[in-house]
Amino acid sequence: MKKFLFAGVLALCSVAALGADLNVGADCTSPPFNYRDASGELKGFEIDIAREIGKRINANLQFVCLEFGGLIPALQSKKIDMITSNLSITEPRKKSIDFSIPYRVSTARFVGRKDAGLQPMKADSTPNASALKGKVVGVQRATTNDNYLAGEFPGVEISRYDTAENMLLDLVAGRIDLALVSPMKVRTDFLEKPEGKNFQFVSGEIEAPKYLGDGVAVGLPKESTALREQINAALQGMFADGTFKAINQKYWSFSVLPSVWH
Repeated sequence: MKKFLFAGVLALCSVAALGADLNVGADCTSPPFNYRDASGELKGFEIDIAREIGKRINANLQFVCLEFGGLIPALQSKKIDMITSNLSITEPRKKSIDFSIPYRVSTARFVGRKDAGLQPMKADSTPNASALKGKVVGVQRATTNDNYLAGEFPGVEISRYDTAENMLLDLVAGRIDLALVSPMKVRTDFLEKPEGKNFQFVSGEIEAPKYLGDGVAVGLPKESTALREQINAALQGMFADGTFKAINQKYWSFSVLPSVWH
């Protein structure tokens, strides 16, 4: 009984210890996931998820906006304490940082003009690099999509962008022929808007865990066991009590949870 009580006290202490500020890294340029509105206020699906986590672990969150490629280095150098910014769980990343349980699927799709007739994927859902000979494909730099495109489409000309918004502007302008994108973002932020009326997905959902990972999760420093356990408990609580579903439905009519949580 004494051991049990002592363990309970330790658990409470670990929660209380998280009452201090936590710096949360996000790229802040990726609606509907994380972005600033016209007034400069941070909004988005992952901002909502992070804030709910903060409430449940008794932590005051301070958001730090960084370019996506700078998030993991900032985490490793302790400039930030966690990342909520479209960060997929991949084997290379697991060597340098830890992750929470996943809270969103990690897939990709090609998008292009409706009348272009391009088929970047074969009927069996494998890459069709030869179909893109002489074409230029856009992708956001330093992402899992970038790794997938470089690894599975040898010889294809790749144009890399710091933001998805700039990539889509070039797609509309005809400076690139296709873009490899996050389907959830592009569906709501491009295809369902007037500027996307002449475009469509030209592939099915691409699931390639080797490149795209096993879902999107909170990125954490190595050996941050107590914080990871608290965040996992917060996420599982959100899945169970309907809070996650309510946040999800603010942005999409379909569930973005990985199949393991459906």
